[in-house]
Order: sequence, then C-alpha cells, then structure tokens
Amino acid sequence: MDDIRVLIVEDDPMVAEINKKFTEAVTGFTVVGVVKDGAAALAFVAQKSVDLIILDNYLPEKTGVEVLAELRRRDQPVDVIMVTAADDSKTVSRILRQGVVGYIAKPFKFERYRAVLEAYRSFREKTLKKTNLAQEDIDEMFSVRQRSAGPDDIPKNFSQQTMNLIIDFLANQTAPLSAEEIAAGVGISRVTARRYLEYFVDLGRVQRTMEYLTVGRPVHRFKLVL
Repeated sequence: MDDIRVLIVEDDPMVAEINKKFTEAVTGFTVVGVVKDGAAALAFVAQKSVDLIILDNYLPEKTGVEVLAELRRRDQPVDVIMVTAADDSKTVSRILRQGVVGYIAKPFKFERYRAVLEAYRSFREKTLKKTNLAQEDIDEMFSVRQRSAGPDDIPKNFSQQTMNLIIDFLANQTAPLSAEEIAAGVGISRVTARRYLEYFVDLGRVQRTMEYLTVGRPVHRFKLVL
C-alpha cells in the first residue's frame, strides 16, 4: 500500500515542525505539505492529492471547525485528525459531528500521536482492500473513532489527564499488564486504574485478557488496541 499523504495545518511554525516530524516518524505516512491557515488548506486540497489532514482548530481568519465544515460541504475525499488545545465539550462535539477520524488534545506525547496514526493506518489497510464492507468492518471504522476521540462524554468523576496518562503508559508497553502493574506505572490506585481500564475496554481502546495461574484467582491483563 502506498504511503498515506498528509497535509499539516498549523499556524505555529514550531508546532508544525513537531507535527511533521512526529508524522514522518510513523511508518506509512508522508507529509506532502504544511500550511498555516484554513484558506491555504482548502486551496491545497483542491489542487493536490491528500489522504489525511492534521488540523489545528485555532487558526487565523478561519477556525479548524470551519475548515472541516467546508471540506465536508465540498465532499472532499479526505480524512481529518484534529490536533488542538480546544477541549471544551461544545467545540469537541461540533468537531466529532463533522466526522473526524481522530482527536489529539494538546499538549500530547509522541506515543499518543503514534497510536492514533497507527489505528488510522490499520483501518485504511483493512477497508481499502474490500469493495463491500461486512458488519465487523463497519464496527471497526467506528471503533477507530472511539479510540481516537477527544474528551466528549467523559463519565462523571473521570479526568482527561488521568485518561491520557494511562493511554500514554500503555502505548509504551509491549505485553499486557495487570491493573495493579498499570496503577504502579501511572502512579494511581489500583481501584482507580481498574475503573478507567474497564471504561477503555468498553470503548474498544483497550483489550482485556485473562491469565490463569496455577495458584489463586486468574488475573485480568490489559493492552492498548492499535
């Protein structure tokens, strides 16, 4: 499969360069352009082939939400991942209604960025090979959005910061871990870790397996779904 062609839309030159380096550090992605405002983004997509846009919301003259709405109005065949400091529920809800495939809240770590891009790449590899999609394929399309979503509809008494800490920690692990091990690694209680992990399992972002021991109760282990 050819590399995924990426356009980065970010008005801060330093952040744009970081996003470019992070994107090109993930296998299967090539940055074909970097622009600093919405008008330039719309013009670029109209003239050149782009598969994915990494889009900030706080842009001069036209916000990322407005750019996204215009892309959808034009029916441009391009996917969008929002990378932005916008975290209020109203803005995030507007963004998700426009059909983004991912939402990364600033500030973020490379592990989080990579996990979202790899989930998107996996989705493309599976679906573009097929003419018709089965129910499980459609479910996978929606699970990519769930795993990459922003802080919309977070359960009461849940913290976005704690959620990010757990996801970032799991992104660095190569083997499934118990809730106790994850709690120790993140620096939270086992009970708190278990609550968040069960929530991530329901979203499809974390996979839960059971390890049967020779002595004692079986242990649930958790691994980030990529």
